[in-house]
Amino acid sequence: MEVKNLKIFIGPTEIANVGALLASALREKGIGVTCVTREIRPYQVGMNYDVVLDYQGLNLLHRRFKTLYYCFKVFLQHNAFIFLFGNSLLPYNLDLPILKLLGKKTIMWFLGSDIRHYESVEAAIEKLGIKYRQSDARKEGSHRVKQKRAMIRRVERYVDHIATGPSIAHLLTRKYYRLFLPIDVDNFRYSTIANPTPIVVHAPSSEARKGTSYVLEAVEQLKNEGYEFEFYLFRNTSNIKVRETLSEADIAVDQLFATGPGMFALEAMAAGCAVLGGNIPQFAGYPKESPIIHTDPDNICQNLKMLLENPELRRELGEKGRKYVEKYHDHRKIADQVLQLLSGNTDDLICYTPPKG
Repeated sequence: MEVKNLKIFIGPTEIANVGALLASALREKGIGVTCVTREIRPYQVGMNYDVVLDYQGLNLLHRRFKTLYYCFKVFLQHNAFIFLFGNSLLPYNLDLPILKLLGKKTIMWFLGSDIRHYESVEAAIEKLGIKYRQSDARKEGSHRVKQKRAMIRRVERYVDHIATGPSIAHLLTRKYYRLFLPIDVDNFRYSTIANPTPIVVHAPSSEARKGTSYVLEAVEQLKNEGYEFEFYLFRNTSNIKVRETLSEADIAVDQLFATGPGMFALEAMAAGCAVLGGNIPQFAGYPKESPIIHTDPDNICQNLKMLLENPELRRELGEKGRKYVEKYHDHRKIADQVLQLLSGNTDDLICYTPPKG
């Protein structure tokens, strides 16, 4: 299918503004896009969505009728569909076989806990000889893992392409393509000028899953030791406010139970911050030049102290971080890769084949 003829649907689940950022880049290229979300959360403020599928307050029958009607409408209006986080428009991905039957192009982009099997992650990292602490909030029962497997098999059966990363792909059985999280670097005022009193920022989407309690312990300990710095903890804050603060900040603390950067880490690097967070490139499939200092609950205090004491190191990491996101995460480059998938021109894309068994 020629790119100029594409009419793309993106949604309906939004994770880390991926849908809105991808839609923005595609629109710049003259591609027709409908970007949909089920709700507007604080971090989505400032993002552009065409439709919000908020059916709260309606009874079950009314919700199902509106959903079916909307599906019928978008099936007619679009010839390509990009779904996020394992979710499509209908429960149990019942729309995927319909779209396949209609000859529509489809991509499912898995983004994290939708398919991650945490025990496999822990075992794989241990095999690399790397100490890794798992968040108790991430532990799942066998029933939940069974649900994930069932959803993945449905998706694998019907979609044209799967996008995700190797650190979360342990339950997959068919090949997938590596897409990095998109970010609009132009939305961030870049600065590596050190503040007389360093500013440290942490903005967790889930405090239990991101290790916030360990961050707060480290902050308290260092302040008790006499270190002077300002600390900002953002909860349910608009992305506009977070971006503004990151441009003024020196250090950002991302998730402590991760193997690679989340969206907050990418935003911090775009703004010129030195970043502490998960960074195991040989496992997560991220480029080795990622300047994030790998940080977990055991070394958060030590690493934060190191950055507070070394403004030149902060400046160096801030410069490397900006170059890194420009090179690998620019939303326009990610949009080009998505268009390659939809057009079938995949030779230049990073592709993985899961091991058998």
